[in-house]
Amino acid sequence: MELDLRLSRDEQLVVIHDDKVNRTTFNKGKVHQFSVEELANMDARRSAPPWPPSSTAVIHSLDLLIEATPEIMQYNLDVKSGQKQHMLRIAELLATRFPTAALAESIVVTSSSEVLHQALRQQAPHIRRGYISIRPNPFPMLLKHECSVLSATWRTLNIMTVRHAHAQGIEVVAWTVNDPLAINTLYRLKVDGIITDYPSMALPLVGKLMGANQPV
Repeated sequence: MELDLRLSRDEQLVVIHDDKVNRTTFNKGKVHQFSVEELANMDARRSAPPWPPSSTAVIHSLDLLIEATPEIMQYNLDVKSGQKQHMLRIAELLATRFPTAALAESIVVTSSSEVLHQALRQQAPHIRRGYISIRPNPFPMLLKHECSVLSATWRTLNIMTVRHAHAQGIEVVAWTVNDPLAINTLYRLKVDGIITDYPSMALPLVGKLMGANQPV
């Protein structure tokens, strides 16, 4: 499960993509202007399909969401770039939340923030990290920050990029893949994972692709 993380006013990790609440809730303002309690009382269905009213359709803290989803085996924690002090504080919170390799086994932290990568390398080298890239050549940044995962916009990926990453022990994850034809292409490229807005479409398709390639 891929989750986007930002910092609340009271310095808790909260799950939201945008830096503002305007698009997805009926409130206005920067995420870091609200406490985790205030965010938990917002209706986050504004840009969603017509879901029925629900007390769970809100902006949750990372801790609450992890506690509520014990069936999830792996979390991709995508830290959105922001102010330097926010990146440093998020690194501290992640290092505290996942203090050992055993506790961090179920996560990979991805970001395009160099500040975050540098801070995590120093404070929690046991936490796996991934660099989020929109570049045709992501390898200088991957090597600079000693990342073990490349999280790339899918249109920048080709067979040579994937092979080069795998040769260096780097996993490749593509985002955001909502087209079945693109999923087929990426499967042939042997990427390690995709991020999609439509898992109900992608999961059966990937299962079918994998089943068709099983040895008889």
